[in-house]
Amino acid sequence: MSLFSFFKKGFKKSKRDIKLICFDIDNTLCDFAAVETETEAYMAELILRDIKKLQSKIKKHGKHGNVKNSCSVFTILKIFNQVKKEYLYRDLKPGTYSRMTWFKTTIERLNGNAASDNTALSISFDIMILRSSSYEKRYWEQINKKLRNYPATISTLDFLKSKGFKLATISDSDGLVGMKYHRIKLLGLDKYFDYIVTGDDIGLNKPAIENWNKLLELSGLKGKQCVMIGDHPDIDLVTAKRLGFITIWTKQSLNNDLRHDYVDFEIHDIKEIIDVVEKLI
Repeated sequence: MSLFSFFKKGFKKSKRDIKLICFDIDNTLCDFAAVETETEAYMAELILRDIKKLQSKIKKHGKHGNVKNSCSVFTILKIFNQVKKEYLYRDLKPGTYSRMTWFKTTIERLNGNAASDNTALSISFDIMILRSSSYEKRYWEQINKKLRNYPATISTLDFLKSKGFKLATISDSDGLVGMKYHRIKLLGLDKYFDYIVTGDDIGLNKPAIENWNKLLELSGLKGKQCVMIGDHPDIDLVTAKRLGFITIWTKQSLNNDLRHDYVDFEIHDIKEIIDVVEKLI
């Protein structure tokens, strides 16, 4: 759907009393996907380096006979992405997104994979598992060092604030309490939001209805007075639509031709929200 064919079949074109505009964060206001891919590769290299260091110590002390170097960055990345896919959206609990858990499970499976292939890496994986917490810390350090807002994010938020709209975000937990707030602040977005609701606050990630109910409670508004923008329709928009929100699917990070009944508008750059809102009010 192009910017100039906003209205889906059945969407009423009557003017709306819009008071609040709510955003998802990752891949809606900032380019998380690109940084995430780069960071995952960095972490795979780091884990492989640690494995080789442990193997080197074993060789030095002459333990466990011949040490095999069957592991690779590709193998680690493959297992990590399998683990991530299993955990993402598996349930709505914030802990599901814990990178420490993802790294721990990856290392456990890496050990099992090596054993099943009869290519034991000859190291104590207990030591590696204990490093899961430090891997999570390094992961977020890398993300936060490189993550940037989309080029038009700040100017768009400035414009919307200047027009008197209340701005909000509903965003999932990062699996580490407080990290999402920290990232929002690092991106300079906190000062734009009148309301910030995260999975850490609610105890449930999207699409749990409690997140939107909390926003409506804080703002004192009704769903029909609000707009929700997100990059993942099944997560960001379906519940909002049930509550009467106008829904906007942003495809700036990933474009596809899927259609959803609960999506009112589609955009390909965050700045296009301005045109949508101006047509609604």
